[in-house]
Amino acid sequence: MKRALLLLLLAGGLLPACHNSNQEKDQHDTASAVVPLLSTPYYYTQLKGAVGGRQITMELLKTAPNLFRGYYYYDSTGLPISIWGSQDADQVKIYEDNGNREEERFFGGALSDDGIFKGVWHGDSTSHHFELHTDLRKAQQLQVYYDADSVKLLPSFPNSPLGIASNSILWPDSATDSTLAAFIRKAITGDIKMNDPRQFVKRAIDSFVTSYRIAAKDADSSDIVDGQSASWNWTTESDMKVVYNSWPLLVIEKYAYDFTGGAHGNSGAFYQTLDLAKRKVVTPDEFFKPGYKEVLSPLLDKAFRKKFHIDEDESLDQNLLVKTIAPNNNFIVTGKGIAFSYVPYEIGPYALGQVTLFIPFTELKSVLK
Repeated sequence: MKRALLLLLLAGGLLPACHNSNQEKDQHDTASAVVPLLSTPYYYTQLKGAVGGRQITMELLKTAPNLFRGYYYYDSTGLPISIWGSQDADQVKIYEDNGNREEERFFGGALSDDGIFKGVWHGDSTSHHFELHTDLRKAQQLQVYYDADSVKLLPSFPNSPLGIASNSILWPDSATDSTLAAFIRKAITGDIKMNDPRQFVKRAIDSFVTSYRIAAKDADSSDIVDGQSASWNWTTESDMKVVYNSWPLLVIEKYAYDFTGGAHGNSGAFYQTLDLAKRKVVTPDEFFKPGYKEVLSPLLDKAFRKKFHIDEDESLDQNLLVKTIAPNNNFIVTGKGIAFSYVPYEIGPYALGQVTLFIPFTELKSVLK
């Protein structure tokens, strides 16, 4: 049931982000488009500026109440760095999800309705002032929808365990060209006929609530009275993020976490690279020449060793469930390189988490089409 729920959420809010204008690069000028970052409940925007003298691009989303998520990258490298954060009064902290517990790296500052994020970046035992400005000139503009619900296991029991579900999705802006909007909706929902974001965001939540109520029929009420009910506190949450957005490429992350009892929950992030000009989903087989897997595996092994500080003389299967890392279809393309991402248990143990490995284009010349 856990895996089925996770896949359902990934296949599949409730306020729209903001009114944006159409993106088609050569048809509309969006230089003046600004997302009000304080007053808009949920949104996606793209910010640009410099940190420590290096230009960055931030794909920032507010996907739930007081919750920020997204990615940023240094323009010179194109390596996507996952970010998350929250707001306390008028101050926002956006942390890098880098897995380094020794030192936090984060953007601390204030958002404005002028589309500006200004403050101080902390990391690497130093700090840098930054000022990021909205820049949607080359970006496909999107809306964010969010919704949540909860249900008691035993409605008549005051301290009943809960099933809690939340869902946040992306949606093409209302002014987007109709054929492009249909393509993006199909990529997001998997259903060419789905054109109601509120219905779609609610569908996964309703499915979870129904599953919880069905499972509740097997619950032992005596265990709940005795306080042995932690495993019935089910949770499911899903959201979508923008990883990269520069015409014609739009990369979307679909993430889901699902706990339905047991030792731990299941989670995973799945990626789609969309070519908006050609109206197609980019796959590795279309992107690389035949025989690319044999070339990419050593490069992925190298990227893993670098990311996790593994010596060359140490075999990878001492840390992973595989001897070498093969490319999969969980595929990201940016302006500077590509990445493959592996959900827990795919190549490594659960404790390792999801592993995303980036390879710059400079190392891929022999296999690029």
